[in-house]
Amino acid sequence: MNITAQSGKAICPDVTESSRRISAGAASAVVVFFILLNSVKITMFNFLIMESQTVWTFAYKLFFTLLFTVLVFYTSLTFKKPHVIVIAYIIQTAYIITMLCYYNYFRNYLHLFQVTALFTEGITSVKHFTIPWNNNLLTAILDLPLFLYVLITYKKISTFKTVLGPYLKYILIAPAVLIAAAEGWSLYSGSSIVHFSKDYSAYESAIVEKYGTLANSLCDIITNKGGKNHIQHLKYGGTITATAKETAKPNFVIIQVESMDSNVVNHKYKGKYIAPYLHSVSQSSVYYPYTMSYHKSGGTSDSEFSVINSVEPLGNFPSIKLSDYSYPNSMLKRLSSANYASYAFHGNTGSFYNRNVAFDKMGFDTFYDINAMGMEDEGWGAPDHEVFDFALRVMENEEKPFISYIITMTSHMPFTNAENYYKNDLYDSIEDETVKNYFNSISYVDSAIKDFAEQISTRFENTYIIIYGDHTPNIITPEYTQASFETDGSYFEFVPLIIITPDRQVYHEKSRAACFLDVAPTVLNASGISFEIQSKGMDLINPVGYATVPFYGNDYNRAYLYERVTNPPEE
Repeated sequence: MNITAQSGKAICPDVTESSRRISAGAASAVVVFFILLNSVKITMFNFLIMESQTVWTFAYKLFFTLLFTVLVFYTSLTFKKPHVIVIAYIIQTAYIITMLCYYNYFRNYLHLFQVTALFTEGITSVKHFTIPWNNNLLTAILDLPLFLYVLITYKKISTFKTVLGPYLKYILIAPAVLIAAAEGWSLYSGSSIVHFSKDYSAYESAIVEKYGTLANSLCDIITNKGGKNHIQHLKYGGTITATAKETAKPNFVIIQVESMDSNVVNHKYKGKYIAPYLHSVSQSSVYYPYTMSYHKSGGTSDSEFSVINSVEPLGNFPSIKLSDYSYPNSMLKRLSSANYASYAFHGNTGSFYNRNVAFDKMGFDTFYDINAMGMEDEGWGAPDHEVFDFALRVMENEEKPFISYIITMTSHMPFTNAENYYKNDLYDSIEDETVKNYFNSISYVDSAIKDFAEQISTRFENTYIIIYGDHTPNIITPEYTQASFETDGSYFEFVPLIIITPDRQVYHEKSRAACFLDVAPTVLNASGISFEIQSKGMDLINPVGYATVPFYGNDYNRAYLYERVTNPPEE
């Protein structure tokens, strides 16, 4: 053994070499554990949004995810500096969080093309803290401690190739061969992505389960050609026609209430109704306690899209952002041809969900957003009572029969807007902040709608007032649970729908669910005009028509939906 003295220190080349090998071996172990944990993280992310959640599907996803992860991170670690692996990790983590947030809220898959279409809405939602928190988001940082260790010891880790030596090529070749062999078998057996993409809407869940969300997004882009083919997926119903009636044309005021869930109308806290006016008027009007909401890729905008056009919105693209769509089935166009004036009001900016463009195409004469009304944000958006007051002034100056469509904003999650100008002390003792804020918001909205509706009834004799929620508030707690359920891989949300008729008809539906497609036939029939429209909806004032509701390619019996949401199975 050769020993030399240098700077007063004894150095043993053999010992130094041995130490280096031990250090490289430890670094290699860290890399292996990091790749394994990262693969588990990705598998858990996919597992959380898969319909088939079994031990077999988890093992299958983990195996093939590990193959891909080895390819990605080994390549990243071959660079001298850690920039590549840092960028790869950040992109991966942000991707998982975004996908999980979207799925937690909409119970549907987010596509990359949607991300570009909803970029503005997404940034605004983050700015106003409206992204719902769920503990499964922690999955995205499951491997964070090991990743940080990899960064700290990156120079040492770069020597792991010395230990692996001649085996490195197999680390790249073996996964590639296995992946190719598996896909070859899928092609042979008719269960590959090529076969699934031929009927993409029917096999989207299968694509996610077998290939993951990234492959699903790429398949969506190819199949729908960047959105150009989406329009052909809108499915209209049968033709509904009516001839003109010799009666005075009534007015219509439609109030779309943010996050108003079916159960909140009849919910009490400390013996008092959260929404006393809405509860009271529901008992003295036409009332559908469970109306199925279309709450898909377009978020809230899916409500007005389906209500005005009487067609189910798309599941993989925000329908209101279809640039080439001309809204041929819009009820507004039918009313306009019969000399109706039409207005839309919303306390948000008009560019949000492209409403300033889409509403014009739908047939509204004028759209008043927060800027057009000369109002300012108080939280997020203008207070509902101010929007109601503005709408009332516009309607009072109208000489023609009109339809006025008002979208509220105050009760938008996280339900803190109302605190800026309203507080109901009754809810101070509620420990759950989300529930407390939600009750306070609905209490405010209920009061604002009461004042507005009473003024309409006083000033406009021949007027229908239609009030409904846009979607549920995403609250399932011991204190309050929304009206929703999941089946067939689809998430069903229910909101209340109340119609105050000029002659004060009373009807309480107790066995069937309504849906947003019903509003247009109801309005058009009540208007007394001559019209023709395609719809799978029915007239809610004279409820005879479709026994089923379309949703994600299936038709659901209205009686089944009512029974299912009112009597959830015991878990």
